[in-house]
Amino acid sequence: MTIKDFIERFRRDREFRAQTAGYRYVPPSPAVYAELDLPEEVRGALAREGISRFYSHQAKAIDSARKGENMVVMTPTASGKSLVYNIPVVESILADAGAKSLYVFPLKGLEQDQMRALNSLSSSIGIGNAGEVYDGDTTPYRRKKIREAPPNAVFTNPDMLHLALLPFHDKWADFFRHLRYVIVDEIHSYRGVFGSHAAQIFRRLRRICSYYGSSPRFITASATIANAGGLAEQLFGLPFTVVQESGAPSAGKHFFFVMPVNSPYTAATNFFVDCMKSDVRTIVFTKSRKITELIYKWTVESAPEIREKISPYRAGFLPAERREIERRLFSGKLLGVVSTSALELGVDIGGLDVCILCGYPGSVSGTWQRAGRAGRQGRESMIVLIAIEDALDQYFVRHHGECFEKSHEDAVIDSDPVYDTGKLTPLIDELVAERNLSRGREGDIWFSTDRRPHRNVGIRSIGERFTLVDEGGRSIGEVTGWRVFREAFPGAIYLHRGRQYRIIRLDIEGRKAVCTPVVSRYYTQPLTSGDTGIVKEKDKRALDKIAFSWGTLRITQRVTGYDRKRIHDRVTISTHDLDLPEHVFETEGLWTVIDAATQAAIESKGFDLGGTLHAVEHASIACVPLFALCDRGDIGGLSHTLFPQLGRPAIFVYDGHEGGVGLSRRLLDVAAEWLTAALKIIEECPCEGGCPSCVQDPQCGNRNEPLDKDGARFLLKRWIA
Repeated sequence: MTIKDFIERFRRDREFRAQTAGYRYVPPSPAVYAELDLPEEVRGALAREGISRFYSHQAKAIDSARKGENMVVMTPTASGKSLVYNIPVVESILADAGAKSLYVFPLKGLEQDQMRALNSLSSSIGIGNAGEVYDGDTTPYRRKKIREAPPNAVFTNPDMLHLALLPFHDKWADFFRHLRYVIVDEIHSYRGVFGSHAAQIFRRLRRICSYYGSSPRFITASATIANAGGLAEQLFGLPFTVVQESGAPSAGKHFFFVMPVNSPYTAATNFFVDCMKSDVRTIVFTKSRKITELIYKWTVESAPEIREKISPYRAGFLPAERREIERRLFSGKLLGVVSTSALELGVDIGGLDVCILCGYPGSVSGTWQRAGRAGRQGRESMIVLIAIEDALDQYFVRHHGECFEKSHEDAVIDSDPVYDTGKLTPLIDELVAERNLSRGREGDIWFSTDRRPHRNVGIRSIGERFTLVDEGGRSIGEVTGWRVFREAFPGAIYLHRGRQYRIIRLDIEGRKAVCTPVVSRYYTQPLTSGDTGIVKEKDKRALDKIAFSWGTLRITQRVTGYDRKRIHDRVTISTHDLDLPEHVFETEGLWTVIDAATQAAIESKGFDLGGTLHAVEHASIACVPLFALCDRGDIGGLSHTLFPQLGRPAIFVYDGHEGGVGLSRRLLDVAAEWLTAALKIIEECPCEGGCPSCVQDPQCGNRNEPLDKDGARFLLKRWIA
């Protein structure tokens, strides 16, 4: 069956049509070419690979790089971005055999693909293999050889840059001295915690290059986001030229927006099984690790004969597991995969025909990025967005036109100027007092008292890394930071590659959770308590009828117990208490105070004050991904009927990561639009008392109690009418 036949079959299917809330066909677009002058060696090598013409964005970007500009190219998936940086790199080697380039990719799986592409081009030109990979999978022997005689191009990732290259820059002195280009692909993935850490790493890189007398140019690439140029300038602290008019052709895409009659996960599973039985190559994207595992498990139970043709894929898998899945996908041995956002980035997994989005990805940018994983070989593709019981999902299925008309969201990070010691003085003094830093003789230089402090700082998350092991000590996976208390508490059911494990012990000092295999008909959901403290107000914004303060907050969180819930109907079957330590951290957040007149109006209408504030908190948090690239889990919130520090009721929305990552600050700039979106979600939901599609939050640690949907509608209208 061809993909066109498969799509047409589903368009005629009565059950599928009954659940389809919208359809949009994105027609193919032709290529736009431009002239590009090239050295004969390069032109000949590309011609031998079948490349004789260049897309308009490729020519523009390469010319920009040749002029010495820092450049970001923002074009769709599979638009030939690798040539944009590989051609300037090989030209620099032809001009100077000692020229060096550094390629940085957010995932290790991307490095091998890109190294092969460069080496194919450089070998065809006649300068041999130009690049080698230097990462955690590189053997110690090869690492030593690469350090002693660096190739023209080193392929690595931000983690390795942080842990192995920058701290030992003296061993890389010749490489940094002759560094001409720094290539950073997929910069849209550098957001939130990861992006904020990476910004500091790239500043360290620039500082070291300056020390050795080089000033490399940065060539970066991004999927479509609202602020690619701004993000690049925040990441690197340099001005950037943006190239964003794509000249690459694109095949037609059939978008279906589905409002399932019953469980969205059952709908996704059934559709995936149908694709597999029709031999249609398919990827299913989910919004959580748990759902990834469940859909894989249900698919295998429904159709055991396809077990060897499919696999789950997510963060938490061991590196060797992820590489093996990627290899099997690329080779065609796997027909389908169920993945979290971990496969959203450009690992070359071959041509896929169908992309199933089990839940709105949280952003227009993410929707297009994931949709781009299908139809990569010029074939038409099918994208099916199945709405889950989530406010944002329901909003976008009802307003699916916004996926094609709405501007893409901003990627947000929290970055500082390069080593602003004035701003950092209080922190430096504190570290000196704690003997973590010692002051140098000149007074403006400080040294770590730990010989290898970088090893204690992970850049992918905030918090310590915990290992999940079975009773024999075999490693199962990893969990980081506060997540371990929510997912790996004693008694929790943890899913890994379709298998269920029950956590039998959480060893906080040893940073490990011990688990045992089980077969369970229930899942577990943590119950939490929290508190907020205002440390410092830094800014204030007023709309017509509401004012927001923004600043530093101290958040206290604790997992107090958990519910066991039946998998098939989510009914609570038992509740269990836990005695776990508090998690206390400082972050950035905004808050608003409910004045006496507003409180009186809420109560005079018969609305529950606590339920009203709680419902507004949930609905507003659900809307944050409309305005900033983030996951709902990146944002936290609390509401109080009487907040002691202010003596009034208050609602807080904060960055869910220690130190903050700039998300709540972004909300100050879009406050009116943000509250309007929250009101629209509540008004358009047909339920009477509140549901997961409007004011309920599936992660609420208080079992979504109390909630007053009508009160929330009244309060939001009062603020923005």
